[in-house]
Order: sequence, then structure tokens, then C-alpha cells
Amino acid sequence: MDKSNGTQYPDPSTTSVGENALLRGVSQAGSTLHETIDKVADPARSTVDRAATVAHNTVDKLTSGASSVAGKVSDQAHRLSDAPLQAVDYSKAYIKQHPLQAVGAALLIGLVIGRLTASRY
Repeated sequence: MDKSNGTQYPDPSTTSVGENALLRGVSQAGSTLHETIDKVADPARSTVDRAATVAHNTVDKLTSGASSVAGKVSDQAHRLSDAPLQAVDYSKAYIKQHPLQAVGAALLIGLVIGRLTASRY
């Protein structure tokens, strides 16, 4: 059996001289073809390996960028969801510190809204 490609050849000790030469020629041709295939395939392998490396690096960069953007979006979403609560807390603190101004502002806002929504029939 030929070790390089797994092909099985007859035992040369059981064949004639002419058959031995023919078998050696076939075996040598097979080995030469295998070597040629390997020589052609090696550059293709290195090209594919380089392309795979570039593709992996690109995916890593995209993943890193997407993670960064997702983190920023998450932070902004938390800020937006917290904003109304902060506004309420600020309003409560302002009303406690300035009760008369708060009542005056509420009356003024109510008057303006009443005038804008009043019907003019």
C-alpha cells in the first residue's frame, strides 16, 4: 500500500520484471501527481488562511463596536427612564423650599391653559 495516498499496489515480489517496471512507473506517476497537487494546494491554503484571519479580525472589530454602541444605548435608555423621576424629585424639593412661588406658578399656568382652551362662542 502507498503511504502517501492510501492506494494499494500489488506486491513487486510476485510480478515479472516488466510488470515491476510498469508498477514502479504508475506508483511514481501517482506520487508525482500527489506532490504536484500539494504544491498547488499549499499557496491556496495560505491564501485561505489569510482571508480567514482577516475575516475573523473584522468580525472581532464589528462585535467590539456593536458592544460599545449597545452599552451607550443602554446608558441613554437608563438616563431617559430616570429623567421623569428626577424631574418629580426636583419639583418636590422646589415646592418644599418655595411653597408660595410654587402656588403662584401653578395659578399662572392654570390661567394660561384656561385662556388657551376656552371656547370663544
